[in-house]
Amino acid sequence: MSTILLAGSGTSESLRGFARSIGQILLQRHAATGALTVAAVCSFSPRLACALLIGALTGNVIACIVEDAGSPVMREDLYGFNGALAALAAFAFIRDDSQAGAVAIVSAMLATGLSFRLGRALQRWRLPAYSSPAVLVTGCWLPLFADAPSSATAALATDTPAAWASAVVAGFAPIVFTTGFVAGALILAGLVAAQPKRPVGAAWALAGSTLGIALHALAGTPAAVVLSGACGFNATLTALATSKYGVKGVLGGVVVCVLVERAAASLGIPALTAPFVLASWAVQACVQRLAQPANNGDSHVVHPPA
Repeated sequence: MSTILLAGSGTSESLRGFARSIGQILLQRHAATGALTVAAVCSFSPRLACALLIGALTGNVIACIVEDAGSPVMREDLYGFNGALAALAAFAFIRDDSQAGAVAIVSAMLATGLSFRLGRALQRWRLPAYSSPAVLVTGCWLPLFADAPSSATAALATDTPAAWASAVVAGFAPIVFTTGFVAGALILAGLVAAQPKRPVGAAWALAGSTLGIALHALAGTPAAVVLSGACGFNATLTALATSKYGVKGVLGGVVVCVLVERAAASLGIPALTAPFVLASWAVQACVQRLAQPANNGDSHVVHPPA
């Protein structure tokens, strides 16, 4: 796959665009990031990896139908990641493959279509849609089709410095509905690959995951949950989205993110990536209102094409 991505043919460019659209799940417009994201999901579950590819492919097809080839959304490869996330959610919450497949395709179609409309609506406030379309679509079907959570209990992790360090890396994995250190490490490698000479994004992601986990631990979240990495993924995305505003922006965003996560948990609501979206919007709206930066609101956080 790497050889194909590095080639210069039209097919190669299509594959690179497809991979870049998956990389936008991590707010990185980079083919290697997308490829490593697929590898991360596959290392955890080939079934979920198929869901990721189905959703991204559906998003690409819908985009070709409803968008002009030269539009900013198409140029920045923003057309696949919401479909991918919507399809991942379907296979993560529905055990029956046939039902999950049907829900995944329909959800990916709706999430992609909604992303275009919502993106245009949010331009008024110069805010990107992020993963809000996938969250909204998933929230609509979740009460109707989701299976009951598994009663299996995870093994308790030892409360050691090594376990906490592992939890920080594992905190990346739930971004794509996976768990574990291996999936998290591959996602981290994808962030490094986007900026190999100066991996600023990876550094911010590590800082966000660390801060999110620490705040949840201080708030009384059970150690088993914290050490599993489940408390780091929204903070990671928030740090990536708000890093352009510096340390204060990241700190404020992660604090808001954790507060939203805690509120959702107390109400028993599956938050998905809604805390990241709401926290990032809050920070960006405040900065735009108080400082009025020159940046007129990117449609997403992107990096030079690769």
